[in-house]
Amino acid sequence: MKTGIGENNRHVVDVLFVLALFGVFAASALLLVTIGAGVYRQTVSDMEQSFTDRTSYSYVVEKLHQSDIYDSIEIGELEGTQALVLTQRVGEEEFCTCLYLYDGYLKELFTRKGSYAGTDILAAGQNIMPLSGFSLEMPSKGLIKLTIDTGNGPAVTLYTALRSDHS
Repeated sequence: MKTGIGENNRHVVDVLFVLALFGVFAASALLLVTIGAGVYRQTVSDMEQSFTDRTSYSYVVEKLHQSDIYDSIEIGELEGTQALVLTQRVGEEEFCTCLYLYDGYLKELFTRKGSYAGTDILAAGQNIMPLSGFSLEMPSKGLIKLTIDTGNGPAVTLYTALRSDHS
C-alpha cells in the first residue's frame, strides 16, 4: 500500500528542478543579450569613427585630384589660417576653392580669386565636417603632405602625389 507522501515530495523536487533550470536559462539569456548589446555599441562607435576618418581624408584627396591641373594647387593662407587653395579658370576669371580649419570644422569656400581681402571670410565658408586638426605641407614639388585629426584618435598623415607637371 502506497501513502503518496513520497510521490508528492518527488513532484515538488521535479517542479523546483524545472524552475531552477528555467532560471539559469533566463539569466544566461539576459547575460548574453547584455554582452551582445555592449559589443554592438562598441562596433557601431568604431564604425562611425572609421567612417568619419575615411570621409575626411577622401574628401580632401578627391578635391586635390579634381583640381590636379598645372599650377592650380597651392598651400596658402586665408586671414592667417593655413588653407589649401585650388584655383580654376571659368571664362576669363579665376575662382578659388579654399579648404581650411576654422572654429572646429573643415570648411570649404568658393570665391573669386583675391576677393577675400578685408572681410571675415573664414566664417563664410561652408562647414564640411568637424575636425580637431588640419595641416598641409608640400615637402617637394608635386607631393602634398596632409595631416588630419578628427579627434577620434591619433592624427593621420597622408601623402598625395599630384599627376600634373609641377616641375
